[in-house]
Amino acid sequence: MDINQLRAFITVAHTQNLTQAAEKLFLSQPAVSAQIKALEADVGTLLFTRTNSGMTLTRAGEVLLPEAEEAVAAQTPARSVLRKPCRKTTSTTPASA
Repeated sequence: MDINQLRAFITVAHTQNLTQAAEKLFLSQPAVSAQIKALEADVGTLLFTRTNSGMTLTRAGEVLLPEAEEAVAAQTPARSVLRKPCRKTTSTTPASA
């Protein structure tokens, strides 16, 4: 399970549509579908019920959704901190003669 799979899962859960989720994630529909299938394989159960009108969460998906949202939200601030430019510090220790 990785953060990209969780993002795909969350987006599909909110849109209830693979194509719309793919557009929001700037990915192809097959890529999002593969991420969902990999996540389902990882957790060992179906997370969505697939129908002609879209995708709805299974009970397992309903349980996972808030946990996935929390995990993604927790990772986002860490990424923004790591992306900030670091200030270069200079040593104030005098050089040895």
